[in-house]
Amino acid sequence: MTGTGFLLFDGASHKQALAWLCQTFPGHSPRPLLSGTPYSPLAEIGPILLNADAGSPLHEAWYRGRSELRHAVWLKSDFALHELRDALQRRLRILSPDGRKFWLRLADARPLLDAWRANAQWPAGFWHGVRDIWLHDEDVPLLAWSNPPPERDDSGASEPLDARFTLDWPLLEALAHSETTLQEATT
Repeated sequence: MTGTGFLLFDGASHKQALAWLCQTFPGHSPRPLLSGTPYSPLAEIGPILLNADAGSPLHEAWYRGRSELRHAVWLKSDFALHELRDALQRRLRILSPDGRKFWLRLADARPLLDAWRANAQWPAGFWHGVRDIWLHDEDVPLLAWSNPPPERDDSGASEPLDARFTLDWPLLEALAHSETTLQEATT
């Protein structure tokens, strides 16, 4: 693993996640994805995006499988932190084929690992700005998906939390194996 990267951390997995990340990994610029949205009061519980270039203290801790980070997701990207935060923010709410809206917990690697094991496919343009998606499988880093055209963005609408992507049933079913992954949106 080399290059520019980011760690996507599920703040719900750790008490006072944002404070813990700032104290434990200073200088990694945590950016909660819900900041600046109507859900800002929940921003501290995640997902939280942090700078984590290969070789940085945060990346090394994740790579070595530090227990608090083992369910985080490492993303290789050429984007700046704010650009990737904005792109990921537009992917937090998704649609099912029957039109229902769901929240997608992108920062929890366990359901993403289930989707990888099921060979589920993401819609074109979903991983805009992301070249590679890395997860931990049995504490071993695993390249789950590569995204050859990371510049493609099919998100369309302008509001940050509008549901833009429809995930097919096989992907939704794979992600739903972990009961914490999808949560039907009530708003």
